[in-house]
Amino acid sequence: MANRRMINSDLFSDDVFMELNDITRLTWIGLIVMSADDQGRLQDNELLIKSQIFPMDNKTPIKIKNALDTLERNDMIHRYQKDGKKLIQIVNWWKHQTPSWASASNYPAPDGWVDREKYHATGNKVVTTNWDTQGGFSDLHSTLPTGVSRLIDESEVKNTIKSDVKSENTYENTRDVESPFGGTSTYSDKLTSICETYKSKTGKLDTKDAAMLKDLSNAYGVPDINNAIDHMTAHTDRPNGNYLRTILDGWYQEKKIRKVYA
Repeated sequence: MANRRMINSDLFSDDVFMELNDITRLTWIGLIVMSADDQGRLQDNELLIKSQIFPMDNKTPIKIKNALDTLERNDMIHRYQKDGKKLIQIVNWWKHQTPSWASASNYPAPDGWVDREKYHATGNKVVTTNWDTQGGFSDLHSTLPTGVSRLIDESEVKNTIKSDVKSENTYENTRDVESPFGGTSTYSDKLTSICETYKSKTGKLDTKDAAMLKDLSNAYGVPDINNAIDHMTAHTDRPNGNYLRTILDGWYQEKKIRKVYA
């Protein structure tokens, strides 16, 4: 494992980082410099992470879990399971890390992730895998410069929505749902309306956000989702689906809104 990790000085003026509590900030930095391997990967284990980052502190596992949950909601980490293990992948690992060498990970990569490897092997050989590529999640990259997410064309989003709706059963295809203008509309119309609003307000709509909007449309009404989109864009320069879910779930817990089938 490399003994040097990059922490950009811009981190401390990042709008998301500044809103985190102290434990979550330290956990984020600790994941990068202490817990993650050369591919930005680690075990999703609160006790292990606590022992690595806070070895002398009396931090409870629930505090570490809450910090990880917050990082996940902000799309800073991706949590998944493979080969019976709970794992974490730091999402923008290859956007910020520029090592001269990088060992292979002991843990399987999440679906859609590209590792970059360069290490010494027996016989005085150097093994390289994907070293000339950008690395990371394949759906985050295109021919655009590093750090610029791929934006989906509107027609592609609509085709994705239609495909998702067709795969549902007949009842889900034809059920009436709340319309932003009163009355009812089909589920596909509702989802298309939400996606178009999201794209117009945020200037982007990637596949992960589209999937999140599909889930939210099953739980909340169109006006509430649109209000949450407005609230999100007014309070962050990095809007995303998980941020939107946090707003809606918070409003629901505060009894400011109702779920569609609550």
